[in-house]
This record gives sequence, C-alpha cells and structure tokens, in this order.
Amino acid sequence: MRPTGDFLKATGDNGHNDEVVHRLRTIAEESPDLKEAAQVYAALLPLLYNAGLHVPPPSLTAEEARAKMECGRHLLDGLDLELDLQEMRALMLRLASSLEDCLLDNRIRLIVSAIHDERLDIAGLLSLAARGESDAIRLKAEERGLDHKLLKTLADNTLRPAFRAWHGQLSSLGDGVSWSRGTCYVCGAPPTLGELRDNNLVKHLRCGRCGADWQFRRIQCFFCGTEDHRSLRFLYIEDDKKQWRVEVCDACRGYLKVITTFSATSAPLLQAEDLATLHLDYAAQGQGYSRPGVQGTGSR
Repeated sequence: MRPTGDFLKATGDNGHNDEVVHRLRTIAEESPDLKEAAQVYAALLPLLYNAGLHVPPPSLTAEEARAKMECGRHLLDGLDLELDLQEMRALMLRLASSLEDCLLDNRIRLIVSAIHDERLDIAGLLSLAARGESDAIRLKAEERGLDHKLLKTLADNTLRPAFRAWHGQLSSLGDGVSWSRGTCYVCGAPPTLGELRDNNLVKHLRCGRCGADWQFRRIQCFFCGTEDHRSLRFLYIEDDKKQWRVEVCDACRGYLKVITTFSATSAPLLQAEDLATLHLDYAAQGQGYSRPGVQGTGSR
C-alpha cells in the first residue's frame, strides 16, 4: 500500500483537525517508518470529527445508569441505539473513498464499489462491529470477496462518531458512581491507552472508541483483574526517550500501553497517540502478549 500525495500538507486544519494533523505531522517527522500510516490517519480522522451525524440520545435515566454501573454493566449495554442508516452508509462511503484516494490498493476499491452499489448490508455490518463480532464480519466479507480486516476497520470507524456522541450524552450519568472494571463504563470497549497523570501518577484508562476516561488501580491487570504482582510487569523500549511503557500480565498474556502525561489526552488525539506508540505493540506482541478485542454493546 502506498499513499498518493502528501496528505499531511494537503489536509485542511480547523479546530480538532488542526490539533490532530499537527500531532500526525510530528509523528511522521519523529518516526519516518510511520509516515505512510500518519498520512492515512490525516486523511480519515478529520472526516470522523466533521461527520455531522444525527445521533438521538438513548433512553436512560440517572437512576437506571447508577443501577447498571453498580452491577458492572456499561451504560449502553442492552439499549436500543438508533442511527440514520443513510447517514451511516454515506459516512462509510466517504471514509472508504478517502482511503481509496490515499492508497493504491484494489482491496479498497472493491469495498467502495460494494458500498456504492448497495451490495453490502450496512445495518447488519455495523451491528456486528458494535458487538465486536469479528468472525461474523470475516464471513460476510468472504461471501462477497472483500478483505475482512479492511471492512472491519471501516465499520469500526464509521461507528466512532456515534459512540462519541453517546459518550457526550450519557457520561455524566455515571458521575459519582464507582467503576472498577477494565472495560469502558460507557460502551464496554477495552481501553486503547492507559495514562499516568499529574504529580501523583494517578492511573486512568482511555477508551479510543467513545473517548471515555476512568480511574483504575495502578497494580491490577485491566483484562483479567489479577492483582498478583508476580504476574504483572513492565516492558520498556531501549533508548526510548518518551515516558512510554507497556504493562503486561503473565496470567492472561494481555497488555496495555501506558503514557505519562500531566493532563488527559483529548479524545480526538487518542487514535494518533495509539499510532505513535505502535512500537510498543510490536514489543509486546513479539513476546507473545495480545491486545483484547472490543466488547459487545446493545447497538443494533
């Protein structure tokens, strides 16, 4: 795959776009091996933050939200989530077309054609993506001769603006309620990153799907929950001057990338920081650790 043109220079900047594209330029300059990926991100991420979707708020009271969280259920669990299918299809087509313009890859052209010709069940695909059913997406893709990884990536990103809208609508309902789980209290996804913040290095988990932020115990695996210090350790990258590390668990073989920062990373920057720390994924996966997949929601 090869990007055509310099999207880092060509992408228009405004608001969140300016922040995101500036960070992607820095990533490309500091890590030339990530330049092509940064160009793709610079083409796609502004589309997500300018999606303009109409996202009706789910029906959930503060009392219902508290009851859910107190028994370990995330806020969107079991709710009927309404979306405009035509808006979602149009957004997926914009994302796919932008990716096609950015990369010389016939696999993307086939997906663009399938969306344009309405040969894809967009509602079914997005429902599977929301529930994290990767195997079912793979089967749907294979039936139509499409690349399942690219199709899943497009579906996940098409849903991202809606999940961020639901986070904005519902997150305050969880104020004051304790949440000790390692999955997002809004949408149920695993964290994209961990953050150690301020002078006390308080640990926060960050959801890259909806943007949520919640505190978590410093010495505990976010995935399996073990607090056995003998199973928990850190990986560092030699000569890495950034304050980045990987927390790994020998009990479940999961891992979490953790950055040190004085303040919370803004929601628009979470995907860019995920890209900037890609070398940490390689280090962890090279030692046999894996990153858990997205958990299901009630989306349909």
